[in-house]
Amino acid sequence: MNLQFPDTVYPGAESANPYTIAGSVSNQTSPPKYPSPWGSGQGEWTAAYSKARAFVSQLTLEEKVNLTTGTGWELDRCVGQTGSIPRLAFRALCLQDSPVGVRDTDFNSVFPAGVNMAATWDRGLAYARGQAMGYEHKGKGVDVQLGPVAGPLGRAPEGGRNWEGT
Repeated sequence: MNLQFPDTVYPGAESANPYTIAGSVSNQTSPPKYPSPWGSGQGEWTAAYSKARAFVSQLTLEEKVNLTTGTGWELDRCVGQTGSIPRLAFRALCLQDSPVGVRDTDFNSVFPAGVNMAATWDRGLAYARGQAMGYEHKGKGVDVQLGPVAGPLGRAPEGGRNWEGT
């Protein structure tokens, strides 16, 4: 039994890199930093950051909490919904699950899972899939698509929901 890596799925595949070892021991987490640092908004993001800072500076603490914690699971037309801020004409945002299509709706497509898309190694096809999913979500009134996952396959190949990502 491997005492340094007791939960290793594939014995003998451990890294000798000290940073990888330290990360696996600490479960790849970073310590929190409070308060969170402000982003600088460089390049074409400069105007968006300025606009966001100006908006957030007008919010009360209650409005910030309302906006960031949401209103619950499937209590409205979406899987998740942020609170609105009527005083500033900011409507609630619709967050919808979507690893392969718009959840809990009718007359929509079901797209290939991300793992199937990744197996094609076709970036153009992957882009077209993402664009089509975005159009369908927008057409259903979704503001934030909670998927598909973008990034590595996952730390454990046996991960139950790795198929959702690419």
